[in-house]
Amino acid sequence: MMIRKYFFSLIALLSCCLSLSYAKDDVYLSLSTSVKKRSDIAIEDFTAADKNANSSKYAKLLKDVIQNDLVLSRYFNIMPATSASVLISASVSSNVDNVTIEFKIFDVESGGIIYNGTFKGELSNYRYMAHEVSDEVVKRFIGDTGIARTNIVFVNNSTKHKELYIIDYDGYNIRRLTRDNKINILPKWSPKGEMIIYTSYLYNNPDLFYLDIVKNRRGIISKYQGLNATGVFSPDGNKILLTLSRGNFPNLYLINISGEILQKLTAGSYIDTSPSFAPNGQEIVFISDRAGYPQLYIMNIGGANVRRLSTNGFCDSPSWSPKGDKIVFTMRQGKGNYDLYIYDLPTAKIVRLTNSQGKNENPSWSPDGRFVAFCSSRSGKNEIYVMAIDGSGTRKLTEIPGNSYSPSWSPV
Repeated sequence: MMIRKYFFSLIALLSCCLSLSYAKDDVYLSLSTSVKKRSDIAIEDFTAADKNANSSKYAKLLKDVIQNDLVLSRYFNIMPATSASVLISASVSSNVDNVTIEFKIFDVESGGIIYNGTFKGELSNYRYMAHEVSDEVVKRFIGDTGIARTNIVFVNNSTKHKELYIIDYDGYNIRRLTRDNKINILPKWSPKGEMIIYTSYLYNNPDLFYLDIVKNRRGIISKYQGLNATGVFSPDGNKILLTLSRGNFPNLYLINISGEILQKLTAGSYIDTSPSFAPNGQEIVFISDRAGYPQLYIMNIGGANVRRLSTNGFCDSPSWSPKGDKIVFTMRQGKGNYDLYIYDLPTAKIVRLTNSQGKNENPSWSPDGRFVAFCSSRSGKNEIYVMAIDGSGTRKLTEIPGNSYSPSWSPV
């Protein structure tokens, strides 16, 4: 009866927002959740390189975006020039269609140029160019690619239907992707960021669709009877792992991108759902109620070596970190709300990120593994938030009518 009850709760969830120990020879990297010492930098007002009125206008706009990016990165403290060790300056020129920024990073003490670069883009797309500059600054200081050019796809019901939307990581430039007047849910990015898969009731069955945002086309990948849901790409982008019911209990299947079933990974009279690949593509974390209530499990890609991760509550929507050392998930203990937790694989310790501030669900990692996007009802309705993985710096992504669900953070 409990399994049957949970099965119907899963269907309700899909209709509403359509949501151990590790092997001894596995190696996981344990990385710091935050930068211990931030760099002190100053940003001068950007100047116009010509007398074009647009140049002055975009000089200010570009500086504002870049400064915001550097603050959101949490790598830098923005300081007055007299207190900083590094100074950023730029000159901006424009014509009718394009804008160009000459960008420099100086060492304050010596006055020497650390970096000098030129970036050019369309006026209408100046924010992307600013993000490009910000990512270059991060790369020069940290050595890793920044995330300022990433996007987040999510579901919103402001039209009275659940449609897909995409937005820049900083909460600007929102665009609507679907106009189906149906239920579209659970979007996930492909590893290269050119495609989104999602479950849709467009043809009155929960089918798995793809949306190619580069070529602006879409189609059905999987349309088996019953559930075709919680689909995720393998890290190489050649396979998809999803839950299929096919008129029976929902189990995990591996299919190719044409929808052909390659392998049934789980079997039994229980529900297996919400899979997420390890970055090496060799392991999967998923949710199963085989213990009597939904818990976290890990198994090998072939379906062997299934083991439970020890938790103390009802678990859902796990997501494996890009660095491979952590799993973020939601858990409800007792009669409380769902909150976000991180399971640290090297230590088997669980860290709580949210604390009963509404329901907190559907976490998705930033591609650098330093932030998590998630859905929360803390404001009285479901909205998308972003926080650092130590639980600090929580910010609402944007203000948008209706309820928003199921964020998925793009690769760079």
